Amino acid sequence: MPTTKLTLEPQLRQQLNLHLVQQMKLLQLGALELDQYVQEAVEANPLLELPPNGAMENWQETDGREYWRRGGERSREDETAPDPLESAARREKTLQQTLLEQLGCQKLEPLERQLACYIIGTLDGNGWWREDVAATARAFGVEPEAVKKALHRVQQMEPAGVGAENLAQCLELQLAQRPEVPELVHQVVREGLELLGENQIPALAKKFHVTNQAVLAAREIICRLDPKPGARYASAGPVPYQREDVWVETGTKGLTLTVHDTWGGKFVLNQEYLDWGKKQASEQVKSYLKEQLGKARQLQQLLRERQQTLLQVFRALVTHQEPFFRRGPGHKQPLKLADLAEETGLAISTVSRALQHKAVGCKWGCFSAGSFLVGESASQAAGTVTEERLQQLIRQTIQGEDKRHPLSDQAICEALERQGIHTARRTVNKYRVKMGIPAKSGRKEWE
Repeated sequence: MPTTKLTLEPQLRQQLNLHLVQQMKLLQLGALELDQYVQEAVEANPLLELPPNGAMENWQETDGREYWRRGGERSREDETAPDPLESAARREKTLQQTLLEQLGCQKLEPLERQLACYIIGTLDGNGWWREDVAATARAFGVEPEAVKKALHRVQQMEPAGVGAENLAQCLELQLAQRPEVPELVHQVVREGLELLGENQIPALAKKFHVTNQAVLAAREIICRLDPKPGARYASAGPVPYQREDVWVETGTKGLTLTVHDTWGGKFVLNQEYLDWGKKQASEQVKSYLKEQLGKARQLQQLLRERQQTLLQVFRALVTHQEPFFRRGPGHKQPLKLADLAEETGLAISTVSRALQHKAVGCKWGCFSAGSFLVGESASQAAGTVTEERLQQLIRQTIQGEDKRHPLSDQAICEALERQGIHTARRTVNKYRVKMGIPAKSGRKEWE
């Protein structure tokens, strides 16, 4: 007969409670997202409110100022930030608004005006029209010629080049307003843009049976044209706005680390609700107020823990990257998540969340926190070279070359070797392309 047997077996399982889940959620929020989260929490909790300007009640929290071996750090309370709505009111006109104003001054048939409005509304950020003429004609139930007529009408508007379907047409529309331009310029735009982009001056001279000097003169005219006539106008949509979560100041005594604490010292309890609740006999009301009080205290604790974690993580990050904050771009040090986790004693996942969606401001500009996690790309006698530093060295080497005889990727690699930087040619090629620097032939200056 089968027998039933009971056994005890120890198991180790990790479970996430609600507090830990909320803690991780708040940790990875940026400053603006945190503002929205807290505002929603205050609106949902009748016991929480923000004090009037200048009034601070008893229940509040500030971290004060703490100093460490490299300088100081403090928790900054809310500062007056630029109002995105005020910025929006001062914005310039969009390309579509500019074109529609011009269209309103023209006498057109209703159908042509409708097609022109559609074309203007579907221009991309460069001012080009990338829709299909035949598809647009079918959508409006008209002949393709009607669409082409409306498109031609838009292409005659300012700025010159708007409504073009490709780069060559965009440049041609601008050249049409300059009748004094030599015919060679039109020929290069129509038939030789690809060679011109590759800096193949002799090949263009041979193709059009002219001298190199004539091609260079045509190139100078073409370079003064605007390939993106719509880019100079304000873009439609919401105003992009970013506020730094951390600010680093450089002083004689060291670095001062400031972590924005918009909400840490601004919560107060609604005393009227508390007094009213004490007078109620209903257990349901008392239970509800007790629950909301617990949520209020939990939110305050979550914000305090978030603040302490950010201070801890960014203190370690700023310490590692002190050369950058003092001397600027090109001086970042190799840094990994594991390094920060080891120094702070936190889990790698916690450090990763603390850096997500965070912006670090300093006198050199505003940078994403993740950009300070830098790998090693080359080696030298004194140690390793970061990706940023290697890119800076490659750029400096190219800037100092003889433009009549530019350096190849192998020559750049050899120049770095003479500086004690050991790297491969393919690494030089990768970072040169990443920085948008042309190859040897594209950098050559022809006479």
